[in-house]
Amino acid sequence: MRFLITNDDGIHAPGIEVLARIASHYGEVRVVAPDTERSGVSHAITLFKPLRLREIRPGWTVCDGTPTDCVYLALHQLDLKPDFVLSGINPGPNLGHDVLYSGTVAGALEGAHWGVPSVAISHCSGDENEIILFEQQLTSLLPRLLDVAKKVGGAVNVNLPAHNKGPWKGIVATRMGQRFYSNEVITRNDPRGRHYYWIGGASVHMPDIEGSDCNAVRDGFVSITALGDDLTRPGALDTMTAQLSSHGPEFSNT
Repeated sequence: MRFLITNDDGIHAPGIEVLARIASHYGEVRVVAPDTERSGVSHAITLFKPLRLREIRPGWTVCDGTPTDCVYLALHQLDLKPDFVLSGINPGPNLGHDVLYSGTVAGALEGAHWGVPSVAISHCSGDENEIILFEQQLTSLLPRLLDVAKKVGGAVNVNLPAHNKGPWKGIVATRMGQRFYSNEVITRNDPRGRHYYWIGGASVHMPDIEGSDCNAVRDGFVSITALGDDLTRPGALDTMTAQLSSHGPEFSNT
């Protein structure tokens, strides 16, 4: 098998080294990853500045763009023809609403957009040094993840419980849950007296939603969630059509 590997933590992050080593047990590995941290960039693509690629060692290419840029250039400029795109391993979860912000998930979604089965992998401890503790288990688990991604024909988002949760209890198919941050804004002054801001939030609330990725990881299971490009809300189209019809006939050009 041929693997294209990317991430949003940068090409020198420990997680991508572990993921490349795991994938190398099953086939040929090519890495195309950002030159620096790109967490939280979602599915951003660079359109208004040039991008550069540079091979830093055999099979490892660094890009000064986003994870989406990396996958796009790998497929359409480097002409790599992977059987799978792997993105990660991200330190910290990508659960529920995190999926909308995650560059890790976007790397997998970009691969799936071009017809390549893709897997985004995150672990929930947030400590990069713990990633190596998952290597043996994830090496055994990877073929199952690839099989699922191939059968669903798109991207799957995988979250691994933190090491302090103990041995994994299994792997379960899940839906996206909900994950709410405390939405803090910290204001500081720069040396010239101008305000600058840090946004985010340390505390997180995850509602109890049966069958969700959040619940699965909380209970010690590996979660795997099928994702796609279509963000249409189920059932909303019928509701909107009925609502628009209630306001009278459609507009016409006659």
